Amino acid sequence: MSATSLAHRVLLHHPRGFRPFRGTDLFERIGGQATVDRFVDALYDGIEQDEVLRPMFVDSLTAERGNQKLFFGEWLGGEPRYSDTSWSSLAHRHEDLPITRSTAGLWLGHLRHALQEAVASEGDRSAIFDQAQALAMALVNTAPTPRAAKGTPVSRHRSSQVAACSTGGGAAGAWMVKRARDLVQRGDAAGVVRALKEAPDLVNRPIFGAALIHVAVLAGHVDVVELLLKRGVDANKPHFLAVTGPFARVLFVTPLCAARMKHRATVEALLMKKGAKDDVLTAAFLGDVPALETMLAADRSLAQATDPAVDALDITPVHHAVAGGHVEALRALVGQTDEPLKGSVRALQGAAARDDLPMVELLLEHGADATLIGVGRWVMHPKLAPILAGRGASIDSTGAWIGHCCTGNQGRKDDPEYVRALLRHGARADARRALGTLSATALHYAAKAGFSKTIEVLLENGADPCALDSRGATPLDWLDQSAKSVDKAKVRRLLSPGPAR
Repeated sequence: MSATSLAHRVLLHHPRGFRPFRGTDLFERIGGQATVDRFVDALYDGIEQDEVLRPMFVDSLTAERGNQKLFFGEWLGGEPRYSDTSWSSLAHRHEDLPITRSTAGLWLGHLRHALQEAVASEGDRSAIFDQAQALAMALVNTAPTPRAAKGTPVSRHRSSQVAACSTGGGAAGAWMVKRARDLVQRGDAAGVVRALKEAPDLVNRPIFGAALIHVAVLAGHVDVVELLLKRGVDANKPHFLAVTGPFARVLFVTPLCAARMKHRATVEALLMKKGAKDDVLTAAFLGDVPALETMLAADRSLAQATDPAVDALDITPVHHAVAGGHVEALRALVGQTDEPLKGSVRALQGAAARDDLPMVELLLEHGADATLIGVGRWVMHPKLAPILAGRGASIDSTGAWIGHCCTGNQGRKDDPEYVRALLRHGARADARRALGTLSATALHYAAKAGFSKTIEVLLENGADPCALDSRGATPLDWLDQSAKSVDKAKVRRLLSPGPAR
């Protein structure tokens, strides 16, 4: 296999490809996003009532419906809104679900009905169903489950206890995967052997094998890497890097790339001996410009090749160069294509998150759309902010920004300057953040988090301390739900009406 091939990175085998309608007029012909929305609503209306399928989904399907509208819109040939925002591949989104041919068939039955409800042409319905059927069957990962007395398949819930089921009927629970990863991290080869004996799926399923060897390579445990390879783990299957921001769970690296990134020369030599392959994504991420130029000279199309590990998303060498922080690698890539950059929004977000002015300018020069960059700390950068704003970047009025600075989730701290910068670039102090059926203002969230300085900024910019959330509660009511560490007296003084404030 040559270095220009990416076949070794495939995790989900789907011979028909993940973008069957790209470049066709199907999306427009069936009625665009409005038809897709009706189709997805009909599909999920069916799933809501399905006693077998419904337990395999999350408690509320509201967010899932929205995500699937983006997915099917792009999959049927529309704008790449799903690729720009999604956080995971199809293979990983379904890894903890035991999908049999029977359950896939049930889902396809609802899909067929939804197509009949929303799509007028029989020819279009058949074309869509044919491709969807191939994709659904590619996701099958489990042998048939036992059947109940009336012939109904026994359902399995998505939960922390079920990560996957093997075709032999055994199961590798999420706890077993975590335990195996911990053993690998510690370099406990004997413990790893016991874990593999107890749960063969840890090496039989490419996704789990890739996760284990990824940990072993990063930790530099040569003996564990060799053990996993001997047990059949593929030396080439990639796993996502533990990063945050636009590249979370979509930036996949092979074991070879991980070894080079960590300068694990002994591990690298072992992997090469076992058939590890070089590729354009590895060269881009590591900033190996000579190797990159050699590969691109052999095949210019590699500059925008989609990583098959992330299947339905457009993650290309451009994203890898940005994530690795290598502007010269990025320059070599964008210079090889006259086409619009795939996934340019995510690439621009990644470059801005790195505060990398040369990268941002290079992406803008090659067509990245600043108007879609969304919320980010770019608003605080003295050089990036004017450039992006000059290209139309702004914070919309939907309230999505609230989750980035007004909640205490993910270790966030009170950051009034960030809030001021967001407000300067279009955020509204009276905006509301909607989560399912709950809608609340920035003051509600800031009060619960105890962010007194943020509260002051919001009040200075016209936020209403008496605003009600969708359930009739005020910001002061939310203060009652705050942690013990919150200075409730201070927040209460800020939010109380009249002179007391």
